Amino acid sequence: MFDTLFGARARARARDRAQARAVVESLYGEVVRRARQPALYLTWGVPDTLDGRYDMLVLHAYVLFRRLGALRREEAARTGRDEAETEAGGLSQAVFDHMLRDLDTNLREAGVSDMRIGSRMKKLTKGFYGRVGGYDTALAAGDEAALRDALDRNVFQKSTAPPEGLAALADYVHALVAASETWTWDDLSHGVIRFPELPAAAAPSAPAARNAGTAETPA
Repeated sequence: MFDTLFGARARARARDRAQARAVVESLYGEVVRRARQPALYLTWGVPDTLDGRYDMLVLHAYVLFRRLGALRREEAARTGRDEAETEAGGLSQAVFDHMLRDLDTNLREAGVSDMRIGSRMKKLTKGFYGRVGGYDTALAAGDEAALRDALDRNVFQKSTAPPEGLAALADYVHALVAASETWTWDDLSHGVIRFPELPAAAAPSAPAARNAGTAETPA
């Protein structure tokens, strides 16, 4: 009993949990860091607002989950396990859960009350799946117009997208996907993720405002 609670096996499990947590935090931390790159906002005109930052978080997280999904399917085919029981599936779920906890914390720090936090989180989660579905559909079909429409609808929903910025952002999505296809399980399982670099930031012309919903609205 004491060995189970405090002995070598328990310490090993604690080390495993600590290592797993470090991997999740490393992957998600890089997603957040890349979503905050100044060039996205200053060069390409992504609105530097809570909505705009949410959309950049979703975009970078989407590429990570897309790659983990491919690795999950490969592992399931190789081992005969259900996809949900694969290591890649477990890592994907752990990163997703960590992202939701981070969004929850950010909302609370922004002053959202306990009474409203549940409904706000449901809307953000629904918005995430809506955006991911839009990007997946456009990329699977090789439909560049649909991809730009999805980016315009989501990222620039409250302003008119700068044409050069929208085109650059669409090209960046392709660069993200291409980079993600080089990420191995060994890399990701050790918390290593390499996104493509962006150009140095330069201020764009100010976009015109337009009426639209919020970041919580699904694509």
